[in-house]
Amino acid sequence: MHDKVYLLYHIRDSGQLLLVGAYRSEAEASEAIERAKNKPGFAQYPNDFEIHGYDLGVDIWPDGFSIEEEVFSDDELPDKPSRKPN
Repeated sequence: MHDKVYLLYHIRDSGQLLLVGAYRSEAEASEAIERAKNKPGFAQYPNDFEIHGYDLGVDIWPDGFSIEEEVFSDDELPDKPSRKPN
């Protein structure tokens, strides 16, 4: 079993992506949402937070990527295909 990190993003429909923080657990990332969601900038879009879990020590792009192809769709980040934290 790998150690994990949970990255908290704030992602707007406009394409603006902010990395809010990195946490040791999904619960810590959820607590960060509670702290941030009423702050300037986040308060206007309180439902735009996403938590993504990553295994540490594992390559995310092991086969590389092509700049001619879309790397990921507008509603995805480059992590596990399920797009859900484990």
